[in-house]
Amino acid sequence: MSGEKGKEGFLSVLNDQNSLLHKVMTYGVAVVMLIVCFVIARTSQEISAAMGTVLLLFLLYYAFLSRRILETLIFGALMGIVLLYANENLVDGTQEMIYAFMENDDFVWLILNCALLNIMVKLLSATGATRAFGDIIRRKAKGAKHLNLWTWLMQFPMFFDDYMHITVLGGVMTPIYDREKVPREEGAFIIQTTGEPIRALFPFTGWTAFMAGIFVVDGFASSYGEGLMSFIKTVPFSFYCWVAIIGSLLFALGILPRIGGMKHPDPSVYSEVDAIEDEEEEETSPKKRKGNLFDFFAPIVALIIISYLYDWDLVPAMLIILPVLCAYYMLRGIIRTQDIENCIVEGTQEFVYLDILILFSYILGGVLEEIGYTEYLVSIAGQFANPHLLPFLLFVIFCCSEAAMSLNWNLLLIAFPVILPLAVQIGANPYMCAAAMISAGAFGNNFCYVCDFTSLTASSTGLPSAYHAKNCLPYSLIFAGISAVLYLVCGFIF
Repeated sequence: MSGEKGKEGFLSVLNDQNSLLHKVMTYGVAVVMLIVCFVIARTSQEISAAMGTVLLLFLLYYAFLSRRILETLIFGALMGIVLLYANENLVDGTQEMIYAFMENDDFVWLILNCALLNIMVKLLSATGATRAFGDIIRRKAKGAKHLNLWTWLMQFPMFFDDYMHITVLGGVMTPIYDREKVPREEGAFIIQTTGEPIRALFPFTGWTAFMAGIFVVDGFASSYGEGLMSFIKTVPFSFYCWVAIIGSLLFALGILPRIGGMKHPDPSVYSEVDAIEDEEEEETSPKKRKGNLFDFFAPIVALIIISYLYDWDLVPAMLIILPVLCAYYMLRGIIRTQDIENCIVEGTQEFVYLDILILFSYILGGVLEEIGYTEYLVSIAGQFANPHLLPFLLFVIFCCSEAAMSLNWNLLLIAFPVILPLAVQIGANPYMCAAAMISAGAFGNNFCYVCDFTSLTASSTGLPSAYHAKNCLPYSLIFAGISAVLYLVCGFIF
């Protein structure tokens, strides 16, 4: 008994962020790792790609122990920068890398995408349009099961974009969870778990165009039409995506039990989100905005149509929608100029923390790309020439890397040109192999502590990022375990 108490005491002290032991095991280990990276960089002619594994293991260790996500990314990025620039000018190298990624088109697009979407969510709330939609759900939702089911069903109108899915659903549903006294943790889990998987299963999104393009560029298809058909052939084999969608439905229905942190939700960690006022308040408040269902759904439908015209790119679509939306709401008399200004400022301000997270995530991803880490993982997978085991091995290997640092699109861009010809050469099912890598990316978006999906979902639902990630972790592992078995079995069947 005394041994068990001692063990509990040690873990309690270790998890106490103010204890000396915790600081030594986090900051102390980080400083030691920085020194090790500096020594390796100064004494090596070329940085081994295997160092990528060391960096990812550090990320997992530090994130799980500290639960400080931004800090984890900063230390990881600094280690990568030291590896690349310790033999040169470290300060100039750091500045150059930060500038390079802040000027990167993908980074700018991501920042604009998140900010513009959040401004739209703020506008919907400020006009009362969100309340009008929330009233319907409140009338229909009787308890946690119905509310969770509504959250799961709402993924389908939002399938065309993952960031739209997370931002709008989080903004709409979180106040309803608070009003109905259902833990936010449950809604946040459903929103994040379904965000990426559903996009990988529906052949009508920007993801579809991206995947079809990869098949064409890699010479696996001769035209966009053939590339699209190649992507569609991967859909039945995207096992993690199917398991996550079905698993989240079972969770919503109360069939899949609450595990880990879901058993003991902690409202004390909730941050403030825009509340949906009571109907009684509407009667007593003459200045209450009178937004209706049309005011809620019309912008979303218009966004879908216009983004389709721009190859499912939300940024140009939002640049068209937002001015028109503001003018329409003002003509309706349900919003003032001051309200619009507040929505713009607040909608942008809330994503400053996420912007910094994304920047360091991009830097770390750039370091891994620079040392050839993804090619290194591909070469490991390629050493296993058994065609029946290749899909299973691809899924497992890339799940391990995606768990620590979700590369997603970059993973596919680098891995596909090597893996698909290898699959054809050894007689493996190339569509199942492609689906295994797509599934690994979806797992990373569900599991990874430092993934932008995790941070965005936590932000939109008013939860701490690490706390939210910890709640999702056991379910992601269960879904991945089921998917791995399916790849192992189906590799011998198809």
